[in-house]
Amino acid sequence: MKSVLASVAVLFILTSPLSAQWTKDTSRNIPRTRDGKPNLSAPVPKAPDGKPDLSGVWFHDIDPNGKPDGVEQMVFSQYFVNVAADMKMEEVPFQPWAKELFFERLKSDGRASPGTHCKPSGITVLNSVPVPHKIVQTPQLILILYEENTVFRQIFLDGHQPAKDAEPRYMGYSTGKWVGDTLVVETVGFNDKGWLDAMGHPHSDALRLTERIRRRDFGHLDIETIINDPKAYTKPITYTQKTTLMAEDDLLEYFCSDNEKDVQHFK
Repeated sequence: MKSVLASVAVLFILTSPLSAQWTKDTSRNIPRTRDGKPNLSAPVPKAPDGKPDLSGVWFHDIDPNGKPDGVEQMVFSQYFVNVAADMKMEEVPFQPWAKELFFERLKSDGRASPGTHCKPSGITVLNSVPVPHKIVQTPQLILILYEENTVFRQIFLDGHQPAKDAEPRYMGYSTGKWVGDTLVVETVGFNDKGWLDAMGHPHSDALRLTERIRRRDFGHLDIETIINDPKAYTKPITYTQKTTLMAEDDLLEYFCSDNEKDVQHFK
């Protein structure tokens, strides 16, 4: 496990602290405590259409039981490392081929990871990678801007559906709807090239990802994720990634390929 974490951590050693390069934006409509700090426990803000406003810059919560590891002694989200962190290893419902591939990837000590080779990360990784993401909300479309590799995602709320012969993608095609105060997002149309996490849990092109996104209060957002991939797993895997608002900060650009020096060591 330590070798996996060390390999992954190197990719982010220069990116995590950089979000502090923006000056604090005090012009935003932010509820504050008596000492002037953002009040993250304030009520959920509402969008003009009355829905909960998910907008903001969010950063994953780290593993509460995690210990500093890797070159820069980071503590990661447990779900960034392992989407099945809530299960014992023997409880993970692998299909035989997926189990074999998973252990092959573990033996590579992170060398085979898409991120190590500056290839795209999938949604489950992006939601818990140790750099922030930004949600921009409109009534018919939600955009998620990820600092990691400066990629974006569209969630259509207006009835858009992917074409039946849509080209498989790393991040698939996302549609959403509101169920009460929870945004339910369904994503299909994945290729089979990605990893679900840093350890290397695989997925197939049959992956269907369901995210139930709920803003608990002003400063906290929960993303319940359901991984349903009958080709790779005999039953769904479910976990909840908690995130916290970076109330006065914003994103930076970040490209993995800029000054990339890892791959030459993996030949």
